[in-house]
Amino acid sequence: MNFDINLATRVYVDFRKVNLFLTLLILTLISWISLSIYNFYSNLEMTHKFGEYKSRKMAGSKASKVSESDYSKFLAEVKSANTILYGRSYDWLALLNNLEHLVPDGVALRGLDPSKGELLKLSATARDFSAIRKFIENLEGSKSFTEVYLIDQTSMKTGNKQKGINFTVTCKASLL
Repeated sequence: MNFDINLATRVYVDFRKVNLFLTLLILTLISWISLSIYNFYSNLEMTHKFGEYKSRKMAGSKASKVSESDYSKFLAEVKSANTILYGRSYDWLALLNNLEHLVPDGVALRGLDPSKGELLKLSATARDFSAIRKFIENLEGSKSFTEVYLIDQTSMKTGNKQKGINFTVTCKASLL
């Protein structure tokens, strides 16, 4: 036997794996520290920007107070502008949808002429007078239309067999 070899003093650790583990651990810590430093400076910059914004806001609110009379004038201007906008706004899609449901078979709309205010002028063609009567009754029975009047009607003939009636109706359309 060879007594020169002492098994108790020999190291059985794989230093390659230990070094690889320590290298990965150091790289992970360096990336975490760099990310933390980046977040710190980013938050510091945002804090400075917020402080500048706050100081400008406070300086602006102290310097320019609006008087009560100026504020009431502004509100009056806003109210007049809103009334103009509300007067001009009308739900045309709802109007056309209502007309689609109210026009009976045998009637074809040729034109829709909005006049001043709520007055509408409808030009249409019908096969016979009963279709015109049904259309006017549908308009009068609707909640969307009031003051329905038959203004004009003329007979028309196209070819030898087709006959029809051109007519015009005025009515007031309620704002929806």
